[in-house]
Amino acid sequence: MAIAPLYQVPATSASASPREVELDRPYYQATMRHLILRQPFWAFMIAAYGFSWTFWLLSFQVSGSPSVFLFHLAGFGPLIAAMVVVRDQGRSLRAWLVGLFKWRLHPGWYGFALGWPILLAAIASLGYRLLGYSLDFSLLPGRLGIYLPSLLLLAIAGGGNEEPGWRGLGLPVLQQRHRPIVATTVLGIVWALWHLPLLAVNPDVASGAIGPGQILFITTTTLISITTHAFWYTWLINRTGSVLLCILLHASYNAANGLLILIPDEALRGSSYQVLLILMTAVLIASVVGLLIHTKGRLGLSQAGILPARGR
Repeated sequence: MAIAPLYQVPATSASASPREVELDRPYYQATMRHLILRQPFWAFMIAAYGFSWTFWLLSFQVSGSPSVFLFHLAGFGPLIAAMVVVRDQGRSLRAWLVGLFKWRLHPGWYGFALGWPILLAAIASLGYRLLGYSLDFSLLPGRLGIYLPSLLLLAIAGGGNEEPGWRGLGLPVLQQRHRPIVATTVLGIVWALWHLPLLAVNPDVASGAIGPGQILFITTTTLISITTHAFWYTWLINRTGSVLLCILLHASYNAANGLLILIPDEALRGSSYQVLLILMTAVLIASVVGLLIHTKGRLGLSQAGILPARGR
């Protein structure tokens, strides 16, 4: 028994063509609906970028609580965009949302989603130490004490909230037309570029402490890292059909990178930050190469394009 796909092309009405439906709507709504029906992924991408970048840019213009609110609101762009696409396709939003949260899975999948980022952070930390840089283990007790609350907050509004859009709608649409590697690469690049405004709040960039060459290096390496991350998300959802696990994986990545790499925030600047970024990206790339070899490029998707039953 196979797991049903998360996304299916909606059936068109026999009594009304898309053109006839569009005539009953204002021009901009008709144009957006036409794009959604013809190119749902690109419609989703435009809406996600438009929502998120607008509120991020607004958050940079104000300070205090309004800035924090707008900044976090922007992170819901992919979710809002996905809901717009689902609604305009005439599908049930409730059914779509419920379908994202498959939770009756083998405990091992939860172990992977929560533990894999911790392992990657540990390997990167070891490499950082072997290169002669220091780690501050006195930070560990305090950071462990806030790890679970941070994980929960990150799942709700610190990265995990993106996943219904990226993996709940974007990836399934792309995998209907492309091989998993191609679909993941396209989504990974779109996902990475979506983060561009956030580079403005990087401490080194915001303070003007680094030059254009270093800014370009940090930007390029960060985009490569995010794109590479996408392959593990694809494998996880293709094996399990659960966006919930992708939410946990995303939250765990952010929590592990922020709390379990034992470097004081004030020391994570300049060359120290750049060395750590290179190490983390290199470890991630090596792991994805192994994943692609192990799955023969299928990334958990069966030959028929159906999610395997063993992922349940």
